Amino acid sequence: KKDAKARQRQTPAAKSIPQAAPKKALEPGHKFFVSNNWKSLLERKPDIAPKAREASKASAEQDGSAASNVVALDCEMVGVGEGGERSVLARVSIVDSEGKVLMDRFVRPKEFVTDFRTHITGITSATFKRQDVLSEDVARQMAAKLLDGKIVVGHSVQFDFQALLLSHPHVLIRDTALFKPLRPPGTKRTPALRKLAEHWLQESIQGGEHDSVQDAQIALRLYRLKSKLWEKQMRSAMQSHSRGGGVASGTVGVDPEEDDEEGERVERKRPLPKTASMKPESAGLDEKADKP
Repeated sequence: KKDAKARQRQTPAAKSIPQAAPKKALEPGHKFFVSNNWKSLLERKPDIAPKAREASKASAEQDGSAASNVVALDCEMVGVGEGGERSVLARVSIVDSEGKVLMDRFVRPKEFVTDFRTHITGITSATFKRQDVLSEDVARQMAAKLLDGKIVVGHSVQFDFQALLLSHPHVLIRDTALFKPLRPPGTKRTPALRKLAEHWLQESIQGGEHDSVQDAQIALRLYRLKSKLWEKQMRSAMQSHSRGGGVASGTVGVDPEEDDEEGERVERKRPLPKTASMKPESAGLDEKADKP
């Protein structure tokens, strides 16, 4: 009892008081300062991880898609000579892989125009008096520069190249008039562009005067519908072209066993050595005047 009373008489100060935890040292203020080049660091930050980008690129190559190395071409022609039977270049339009206009210029023919084919081209004699009209040589040079090394999409595009007096590697040409998977069921003859637009895109075009920009954009959209299948068929030919091997005459990139189902067999001549040849190719331009 005496010990208990002695403990009761002890003052609170004498009791053990828990020690307070030591205060942490404050971090120096400059440790949290943001570098002045933070904006440049953000700009350099990739949108996609490098490994994912490589995987995406490999996937694109495997499924045969054509990325952005694609342009679409369409030209309008007027008639020269007796009765306007021969066709020469009067307008050239080129769009990129997104359908944006890269070039759309009227071209003044060197020969006297005897038929403007206004009901189709919309071109009159006043058109060639505009200050922005190009000469044939300048228009050819501009077009050749834009088409060089690109996959060129068009409808009956051989007439466009003939009007431009240019040649292009066949392995880099995608003609919507010749690709059988684009043909509507039951179609035996080469389909008109307006028919393909109506069937695949549910759009009506060429109701009156033709618009070469619109025609190029429609051809590009048709190509995109079948681009994976198309590029898959052309893969071996494209690889040979990239190695500089060229393409022999005959069917380009199409397996003969799959010809009836996957694409059209087209006999090709050996391509000319240069992308932009100035060698005249006037034969066959008349058919482009009212290109389907």
